[in-house]
Amino acid sequence: MPSVTRDGLEIAYWVEGEGEPAVWLQGLNADHTAWSAQTATFRAHYRCIAIDNRDIGKSGRAERPYTLAEPAEDTRAVLDAAGVADAHVVGLSMGGGIAQELALAAPERVRSLTLVSSFARPDARLLAILDAWRAIYPKLGLNDFARQSWPWLFSHRFFERPANLRNLQRYADNAANPQEPAAFARQIAASRTHDTLDRLGALDLPVLVVAGAEDMLVQPHLVRQLAEAIPEARYVELPGVGHIANLEGRTAFNRLLRDFLAEN
Repeated sequence: MPSVTRDGLEIAYWVEGEGEPAVWLQGLNADHTAWSAQTATFRAHYRCIAIDNRDIGKSGRAERPYTLAEPAEDTRAVLDAAGVADAHVVGLSMGGGIAQELALAAPERVRSLTLVSSFARPDARLLAILDAWRAIYPKLGLNDFARQSWPWLFSHRFFERPANLRNLQRYADNAANPQEPAAFARQIAASRTHDTLDRLGALDLPVLVVAGAEDMLVQPHLVRQLAEAIPEARYVELPGVGHIANLEGRTAFNRLLRDFLAEN
């Protein structure tokens, strides 16, 4: 496991595969392993660089507030350490916010941008959910918090297969580096203040924006708003899929992303 130190924090990352570099940024309360359904496939043709954001997994804990511009700079430091001039960047939810900030601050480092279940500016409903999650996380603990979050993250179809729930429970039970309540609260705060809506018009690069049509957390109107703010962004809504589009809609998502990356 390589790492790089920036802003006094150790940022852990994993590199698999050979080919054009592709960076994978996860969302709130999720480490790099939440991209396993993609890196296991894409490493056959891409050099996959999956990052644990600050305050999660094996990366350092910030111990002070920050905006998503800070983990974007962490990502740039990882690219430097890995000897990567530019990369395809894929971000989900909060990770999509980090990816936006990276593309705005250093567009020369982003070969293409894929934003999944993400937003440019949270609406009042999303803020209310984030505030509620911040309040209940320390009371429930990681495992029970994860269980209550699943209905927000997946469509009703996902629950119709008992194996899906068993796999989620196994994933939660085996979390190697549980996120502390203070670290979770800092990620929440950074997500709450994320706002790129009035800056995204400056982007001039290939952008794919993906929504789950049944996303109950970041609802499709927020993802469409994000896409509409980016010149010539391609917007795709996956039917029958919730917030974790890369897992619930794995086959369609992988095909869509594979074709987009191949074009760019």
